[in-house]
Amino acid sequence: MACIGKIYSVSALVGNGTCNANCDFCSGKYLRPQAMENQNYSKNLEAAIKLSARYGGWSLSLTGSGEPTCDPNALTKALEVYNKCADQGAYFPNVNLFTNGILFGDEKFCDEYLDPWKKLGLNNIAVSIHSVDETEQAEVYNLKSYPPLEQIVSNIKAHGLGVRATLLLRKNGVDDSDRYESAVKTLIDEGIDNITSWPVGNPDGTRNEYTPSRLGIFKIKRWLHHNAKLCHGHVWGGGVYDYKGNILRITDYVTKHNPNKDFVRQLVVFQDGTVAYSWIREGALCMK
Repeated sequence: MACIGKIYSVSALVGNGTCNANCDFCSGKYLRPQAMENQNYSKNLEAAIKLSARYGGWSLSLTGSGEPTCDPNALTKALEVYNKCADQGAYFPNVNLFTNGILFGDEKFCDEYLDPWKKLGLNNIAVSIHSVDETEQAEVYNLKSYPPLEQIVSNIKAHGLGVRATLLLRKNGVDDSDRYESAVKTLIDEGIDNITSWPVGNPDGTRNEYTPSRLGIFKIKRWLHHNAKLCHGHVWGGGVYDYKGNILRITDYVTKHNPNKDFVRQLVVFQDGTVAYSWIREGALCMK
């Protein structure tokens, strides 16, 4: 057993589990039965934030078993917990909301919620991108249409928040170096200069029918090696690259907790109040 020396981040599921999309490969559906009011949730979220901050944590990610923006009040409550922690010294330089981006195409929604969320500490919106083509993006989400990415970016930036992209690597989508390069360049042209990618897979980190081939992922990593400069590697795999002044990050979707390592990639706060050392809870429980 190793003593923990670093807890890099906190990921918190928020919201009631509803979603305005219907992805065939949704990895959050199995968690939706837990998406209900829990008396321990806020208390344990606060504890996880303070614990991570004590061990050098630098990032809070807000996500959900559905689409978190479909339950904006729950997002507000989670950010209020973080704001309390930040006022007490448990401050993170990166507070990110992970979203499918659909509601950020609505200017009225942005006007109602983004300024209050920013005041509570939110500083980045990370939009999940399966395709930079709006028609293909809508098809992946099983929607009739998807808001123009230009509109989403403009609406978010109008409120002084950063826009990031989660460029998901998916079979028959962005699944090789040519499609990756094309998507990255399009996103940069749209004003998104911070792009994270990981391959779609099962919640336990195993491959499924939507996971790109190993060769395709290898070619993407080789493209990064030849075309971008490595800033630093992640101890759990992957790394951060400088591509013409833009940030490209590639990582694994899930990292299983290893009790023999002296670091924790993230504390995960589940909606039933459980806090675990990874998304795979078995053998990784922290508090309940």
